[in-house]
Amino acid sequence: MKYLKRYPVENIKNVRDLGGVPTIYGNVTNWGKFIRSASLDDSKDCDIKYLIDLGITTVIDLRREGEIDKSLESHKKITDNFDYHNVSLAGDREFRQEEIDMIISRKLSVGASYRNLIDNYKGVREIMEIMAGAEGSILFHCQEGKDRTGMISMILMGIADVSKSDIIADYEISSAYLGYIERYEKSEDWSVFRITDPYNMREAYEYIIRKYGGFYEYLDYAKVDVKTIDKLRDMMIN
Repeated sequence: MKYLKRYPVENIKNVRDLGGVPTIYGNVTNWGKFIRSASLDDSKDCDIKYLIDLGITTVIDLRREGEIDKSLESHKKITDNFDYHNVSLAGDREFRQEEIDMIISRKLSVGASYRNLIDNYKGVREIMEIMAGAEGSILFHCQEGKDRTGMISMILMGIADVSKSDIIADYEISSAYLGYIERYEKSEDWSVFRITDPYNMREAYEYIIRKYGGFYEYLDYAKVDVKTIDKLRDMMIN
């Protein structure tokens, strides 16, 4: 289990480790510290045990509160077994029909829509602080583990000096692991939301560099304490 890039968790999709990625300065990201996934809603006892055996102590749910069914038995088991936090990376904001239509018609890119997540400074700051204060390994997820989860993965790898190409590669694999490549054709209207096109991540990455100058500068602008940023970097590569 220590060196698996994708964890074969039976009832949780898209479970992946941020470890094993080279950085531009010759380091390698740590295994088993930050793990990303899709929703844990369908998790069973065997899945909970698997996560515990991985050393996960903290779970961060990036969904809006209205997306979370707290009546599920799985939710109770997650809150009972882990230090659970719900921090919506999208805030209270949902896509308006106008925006959905613009994305489907390719008048607005998915990558451009990620700016709302990136600029949620309060949410990002809270997520970074929770991660830096965690004792064991951290699992973070949204509904499918690709968009909101992808933005947090980008930020963590960005402050660890992972290359742009590796950050993009980490993002684009989600639609394959979710089974979307096999189930949907690229020509379908809604495929634009399902397929993790690498150009989406390139646009999000370049937005941070263009607007803030870099990932350290971005988190500093979001008022994340420098000690928190340095702690997260250490967790990623030391």
